[in-house]
Amino acid sequence: MTRPGLSDAGQRRAYLAELRRVYRPWRYGALACLVIALIGSLTDPVHERLWTVLLIIGAIMTIGVIIARARYQQRRIRG
Repeated sequence: MTRPGLSDAGQRRAYLAELRRVYRPWRYGALACLVIALIGSLTDPVHERLWTVLLIIGAIMTIGVIIARARYQQRRIRG
């Protein structure tokens, strides 16, 4: 990987767009888990254990994506 040229506005915009694309399916998957757990717990409290597990999975995925994206950015900046 080459270092991004952050001094130029066009290259900086391209780099930010690249960062938005990194792990996009994982981010949307984590968000979906969290939203489904929230809506499910409000509409069907009988299955509390299922919603709790889904909430935990969504939270773990969110933390994992944050860490993976930060590591990607560190590797990219180092060059």
